[in-house]
Amino acid sequence: MNETGREFRNTKGYRIWIDETGTGHIRIVKRVNFSTFISICRETYLELARTPELSPRIIIYVPRSLNDVMSENVREFITFCQSCTDTEFELSVIGE
Repeated sequence: MNETGREFRNTKGYRIWIDETGTGHIRIVKRVNFSTFISICRETYLELARTPELSPRIIIYVPRSLNDVMSENVREFITFCQSCTDTEFELSVIGE
């Protein structure tokens, strides 16, 4: 995971950036509630939609310590988003 590119949101709980290929990256740093997670995904999707010639892709990085807590809801939401949008979502568990 390389955090280079255009960063447009950085909080204590998460970071959002878009790399030079137009891929959106969301890194969850601390536990966030589910409505915040949905808002983060929406914000990233809308930012990517500004460049319609690129195929939207969002990678969500979740620390291993939070994966068990968030995994079921997050996976269901990602499945829902993939079925309703033209965006590729990927969940990546990172070691922390």
